[in-house]
Amino acid sequence: MATGENCAGPIASAAEKVASALLAGNKIFTCGEKSSALVAQLLTNYLSLGYDIDRPGFPSLNLNQIAQHSGHAEPYNHALNTHAESGDILVLASAGNSNPLLLGALNTAVGRGMSIVLLSAENDDSLINAVSYNDVHINLGGWSSALTTQSQLQIVQCLCALIDNHIFGGE
Repeated sequence: MATGENCAGPIASAAEKVASALLAGNKIFTCGEKSSALVAQLLTNYLSLGYDIDRPGFPSLNLNQIAQHSGHAEPYNHALNTHAESGDILVLASAGNSNPLLLGALNTAVGRGMSIVLLSAENDDSLINAVSYNDVHINLGGWSSALTTQSQLQIVQCLCALIDNHIFGGE
């Protein structure tokens, strides 16, 4: 309930931003560190394969999977520089403490003209400060890491349902 009460507005904004980007032919990139890497992968799977309705897949790439064996010092940056274009969206799921790899990905995305959806956690000040007013910040700071992960999973499911409803109609 706390997730819905605290995050309903930003979740709706994020869903609208992602749906609009998809309708414009853009791609969605996801990325996370620690437990949030699984959240990012789940979002990519739901967008690519479908969530609750039978529909065509949306173009979504998980940077954790792309960069898994890259050997680059900043693997997410390399993947974004290779695959991302202006108008695409980067969804960052943080487990907290402003991971430097996530901050690098965020800065690269901004430099490429991408929009950001940030699911922040405890001590993510550097990530939060790098997000602009045109981006969407879903703040989960102040919660335990286990609660943050659970909330991020719920947010991903809400996002996908709202995106599907926005694009295909529904309740």
